[in-house]
Amino acid sequence: QFTPLKIEIVLDKGYILYSYMSNVTLKKHTLVTEMNYIELVVAWSLAVGFGLTTAAIMGGPALLNPGVALGQVIFNGMTVTDGLMYILMEFLAAGAAVLVVWIFFYDGFRDDKESSKHGIFASTPVNKNIPFNALQEIIATFMFLFIIFTCIKATSGDSAVLQTGVIGALDLSLVSLTLNSTGFSMNAMRSVFSSIWFAVLPIPNKNSKIDWKYQLTVNLVASTVGGILAVWAASLF
Repeated sequence: QFTPLKIEIVLDKGYILYSYMSNVTLKKHTLVTEMNYIELVVAWSLAVGFGLTTAAIMGGPALLNPGVALGQVIFNGMTVTDGLMYILMEFLAAGAAVLVVWIFFYDGFRDDKESSKHGIFASTPVNKNIPFNALQEIIATFMFLFIIFTCIKATSGDSAVLQTGVIGALDLSLVSLTLNSTGFSMNAMRSVFSSIWFAVLPIPNKNSKIDWKYQLTVNLVASTVGGILAVWAASLF
């Protein structure tokens, strides 16, 4: 049966963000010489906005985050089976995004032997302090998702789909003003799931090791806790 649950794999917002990071990182096949903070915020915001809009057009819900799926199971009565299915689709979506970006920028990955490739697909902090970074990630994820949830509850009518996308884009633009604290993942799919696929796929010139302690503690556990708390807080309204 064709349902939004089954097509969650096509809604990965990672592709736009990974593409921008590839342009910044793979120097031999791009005209972009360095990361521009404003460009990064725009790319990230458009990625989230388009992801939410696509999900809304297809009938939703826009569960693009494992923390949100778990929060729905815990607080809003979603079955464990459905929650796990969403998380599985998110995992496959992350893999699809990594694969497509690798194919699209194949020449760059093949020829660039100096640049760190893992940073294309996962967030890392400017100043590493895992306990504090975890707290920052919880706060950022909570604020980002709580604003989205409460605003979406107020949308209605024919413009609801557009409103959903605009809300997501503007919200992330706001939260990303503190991006340099942890490189905010705010989503295990964006960093941890993608790191797994990065490790598995035969991408050439992988010259950077994955910091699994940071990925699992901050980008998996902390961002998921922030998502669960956001679902709980929004459900109170």
